[in-house]
Amino acid sequence: MIETDERGYPVEVLDLDASTLLAVLADKETQERQAGRGKLRLAHQWCVLHPATEDSGPAVWGDAGLPGTFGCDEVLGGEGTPLVAAFAPEPFAAALGVSTMSGMQLLADALDLVHRLPLAWAKVQALAVAPWQARKLAQATHHLSLAAAAYVDIALGDRLGSCGWRTIESAIGYAEAKFHPELLAERERVGKRAWDVTVDHHHGLDWAGTSTLHAVGDTLDLTKFYDLVCDEAAALAALGDTHDLGQRKAKALGVIADRQATLDLISLGADTNLLPTDGPQTKAKTRMYLHLSLTDLLGLGTGCPTGSVERLGPATTAKIREWVGHSRVTVVPVLDMARTDAVTTHDPPAWMRELVILRDRHCVYPHCERDARKCDLDHITPYDEHGPPGQTNPDNLAPLCRRHHRAKTLSGWRYCRRPDGTFEWHGPHGRAWIVTPLGTFTLHAN
Repeated sequence: MIETDERGYPVEVLDLDASTLLAVLADKETQERQAGRGKLRLAHQWCVLHPATEDSGPAVWGDAGLPGTFGCDEVLGGEGTPLVAAFAPEPFAAALGVSTMSGMQLLADALDLVHRLPLAWAKVQALAVAPWQARKLAQATHHLSLAAAAYVDIALGDRLGSCGWRTIESAIGYAEAKFHPELLAERERVGKRAWDVTVDHHHGLDWAGTSTLHAVGDTLDLTKFYDLVCDEAAALAALGDTHDLGQRKAKALGVIADRQATLDLISLGADTNLLPTDGPQTKAKTRMYLHLSLTDLLGLGTGCPTGSVERLGPATTAKIREWVGHSRVTVVPVLDMARTDAVTTHDPPAWMRELVILRDRHCVYPHCERDARKCDLDHITPYDEHGPPGQTNPDNLAPLCRRHHRAKTLSGWRYCRRPDGTFEWHGPHGRAWIVTPLGTFTLHAN
C-alpha cells in the first residue's frame, strides 16, 4: 500500500513508524479539506450563475421529489440568501453523481455559509475547519432567522473547528432562546408529549432475569433521579459491593424501590386522618446554577423570557419556575473563585471540587467536552503520599473523564496548567495541544 507523505514523496504504509504515520494522516486531512472547500466554492458559484428570475422562479425543496416535500415552496437557502433558479440543482447533482436532494443540500449549505455564517466560511477558506463540520453547522442553523444565525456565527467565533458538537448545540440553543423563544416553548410542549416509562423483560434465552427500563420525562426530574441512583451506587460500594459502577447503578433501582415500598407500608398502616395536611412538605433537594434576570423570573418581563441552567441548558422562565417550585430552594453565597488554599489530604474538600468544576466546566483533555461533574479530579502533578504538604490545591487539580484520566496515567500523555488558566498537553508521539475555554488548538507537531 503506497501513500505520499507531507512532501509528496511515495511511502509504503507498512513501513511507517507512529510519528510519520500521524504526519501523513494530518496531510490527508488537509487534502480532504481542500477538496471539500473546492466543492463548496463551486456550489456557490453555480448558484451565482443561476439566479432565480421572474420567468424561471426559484428552486424549492419540493423539487427533490421526496415523500412529504411535494408542493413544498421552501427555497434552498436560509433567510437572507439569494434565490436560485428552478431546476438548477439537477445538472449540478448529476455531475456529482449524487441524488438531486444531495445536490440541493450542498447548494443550500454553500449559500448559508457564504451569506449567513461568514466567520465559519472564512475558517473553511483557511482550512481551519473541516467542510463537513461547517456544513453540519449550516444545516443546524438553517431554520434560524438571519440575525439568529449571525449570533451563532459570532458566538462560536474562534471555537469552531476546535470545539465539539455539544458546544455548537449549546450556541444554537441560546440563539433560539434569544431570537425564537416560541421555538423553545414549542419544543418543551412537544417533548412533554413523549413522556413515558416502559420496561422490556427480554423474553428469550440471552438475557434471563434481566430487563430494560426506559424513561422519558422532565429534565430536572430525571436528573434528580439519576443523581439519586448514582448516590445509592456509591453507597453500595462503600458497603463493600465489588460490582462495577453500571451494575451498582442498576442494583440501586431496587434499593430505592424497596425503600419506597417500606414508606408506603408505613403510610398505609397509619391513621391518615392524623397526618398533617397544612404543614411544610418535604421536597427534593436540588442544586442549580441559574442564569436569569430577577425581572424575568418574577414574570415582570415582556414576551417569552428565557434563562439557562447549568447542565440542563436553556429553558423558558415558565419551565424554570416549575422546576424551582417543585424543589427546596436555598440561596448559597457565591463561591470565591480566586481561592488558592491547599490541603494535605489527597481528596479535595467540597468547596475546592466545586471551584474546579465551575472553573473548567468539562474534561480538559484535547477535544473532550464531558461534563466536569461526571469527571474525576486529577492531580496534574501526581500526588505523592510521602511528598510535601499542600499538593491538593486548585492550581494542581483539573477534571478528567475516566477514559482520559487513564490515558494520562497509563499511556504517556502529560499536561500542565499554564498561568493563563489554559492547559498544555503533550501526546506520546511528539504532538502538543492547548486546551482553552474557546476549544482545543494544535500547538506543534514534531
